Amino acid sequence: MALVATAWAGAQEQSSCLTCHQDKELFDEEMLQFVRKEAQSVHAAAGLSCHDCHGGNPDPAVADDPGAAMDEGFDGNPYRGRPARRDIPRFCGRCHSDPDYMRRFRPDARVDQEREYWTSHHGKLLAKGDERVATCIDCHGAHGIRGKDDAESSVYPTRVAETCRSCHADPEHMRGYKTADGRPLPTDQYARWRQSVHAKALLEKGDLFAPTCNDCHGNHGANPPGIASVAFVCGQCHGREARLFRASGKHDGFQRHNEFLAEAGGEGCASCHEPGSPQAQRTDVREFSECVVCHSNHAVLRPSVAMLAPLPETPCVFCHEGINAAASSSFDRPGAKERYEKVRDGLLAQAASKNLTGEARFDWLVDRSQELEFHTFEGEKGQPRRLRPEFANLLTKFRIGKTKHVFEDPDTGAVIEERVRRCSDCHPDTPDGVGMSTARKFVEGMSQLTVVSARAERALLAARRGGVEIGRGQSELEQAVDAQIGLEVMVHTFDVSEGSEFAKGLEEGQAHAAAALDYGKKALEELQLRRRWLAVSLVVIVLVLIGLALKVRQLSLERIEQERAAMRSAPGP
Repeated sequence: MALVATAWAGAQEQSSCLTCHQDKELFDEEMLQFVRKEAQSVHAAAGLSCHDCHGGNPDPAVADDPGAAMDEGFDGNPYRGRPARRDIPRFCGRCHSDPDYMRRFRPDARVDQEREYWTSHHGKLLAKGDERVATCIDCHGAHGIRGKDDAESSVYPTRVAETCRSCHADPEHMRGYKTADGRPLPTDQYARWRQSVHAKALLEKGDLFAPTCNDCHGNHGANPPGIASVAFVCGQCHGREARLFRASGKHDGFQRHNEFLAEAGGEGCASCHEPGSPQAQRTDVREFSECVVCHSNHAVLRPSVAMLAPLPETPCVFCHEGINAAASSSFDRPGAKERYEKVRDGLLAQAASKNLTGEARFDWLVDRSQELEFHTFEGEKGQPRRLRPEFANLLTKFRIGKTKHVFEDPDTGAVIEERVRRCSDCHPDTPDGVGMSTARKFVEGMSQLTVVSARAERALLAARRGGVEIGRGQSELEQAVDAQIGLEVMVHTFDVSEGSEFAKGLEEGQAHAAAALDYGKKALEELQLRRRWLAVSLVVIVLVLIGLALKVRQLSLERIEQERAAMRSAPGP
């Protein structure tokens, strides 16, 4: 970096600015850093220097005359110096809003950033005199500004959340700011987003297309997504889900409820619903913001069947306890059912000793299931045990997950509990309750497909480990898995009626899963047949070897006997 800074400063040594501002006798280290940082900037790379932003006369001949170097009347480029905070957007906009000037550097350069900024929450508050809000330099920096595609840039996708966090995770800085309904603006957005499926994709898997703050809120025109636009915001990536939701009865229901909530006041849903009902507990609801109602906003966790209700008592049911005849297959090894029940009952006894019931027990069992010896295998070179591929699928593609996630806010140390939003949070479990009836059919349908697919996969993998070709069965299984993923998408229709997209997808998935299971059973039968023939072959080989050994022994004995006879018949000396 020092070499680059020196080279840049050398190239600009005739500048009146640098003659002073790189002088260690005149300025402290903090001020000298401006020169060094600027050497790494996107502006320096474009050949721009101090006077292009701050104005003034760059002629080194006036370096010793501050009045001339910083002449506010200098022809063509009057000295502007350091802008007041409220003037920063216009200061940057002098260049960045000028299409003719920006075209010198990029033909497709954007020139609407300043205009967008004044439409943002930040811009509107700054216009009212609030100078605590973010301006250009709070996100991009002042000196040493890097291009947005530079991995070291503060606005590179993997660093955007950290940049927003510098203000939005600071309780003192955010004190006094409120949401649209008057509640204090939370400061745990970063902590919640960091646990999300989006953050994991971006930061752990390196998927630069995974959303971060600006993908949902905008960048220069940053604002909270409006109620009517949330599905459109999420639909930028989740297009199919958004289209299905907008066409569903749930979308219209949310709109009607928002009309009621506008007049409900502080009671929220309790202003209409009977005391004791799940809805009456939702006094914190002020609006139904489409996708956010079920998926939350910043802590968008990987969706799982835990969002649906009612869940079975244990997650084990999804694979080990058949719901239909096809799942009660005969290919399980002898004693498998008994071993499963012994392990399950042992885990349930441990849970009871910890006083765990309901959702807490379900979540504890999800965690324990990932540690069981027969769900995992030894890692390489001392690495911890890893999930078997067939079991890992259940947590990813089949979405078996927990009802609550606990994590720590990295900024405050506070423990945050993010509970999965479930159908039962709003819908009562009554005989005539459409919501819970629909949810129950979702769970049952997905469970039926999951349990058959899981058994088919175990059978196919066992056959493959034995050397049996399973190509066709694997193809059927993959199509069943695709159908399972499709069902998770079809939940957004909120329709389980006969002939619905969900019902069609379930029927198709069950057909593929049943075919995969049948192929798996036949593959295991072939493996057993091979093993039996191998055993018979080994017996025959052993018998042949024994026969050969006996024959060799017989021939040896005969040869010895012949040699003895020859010696006896030979004439003496």
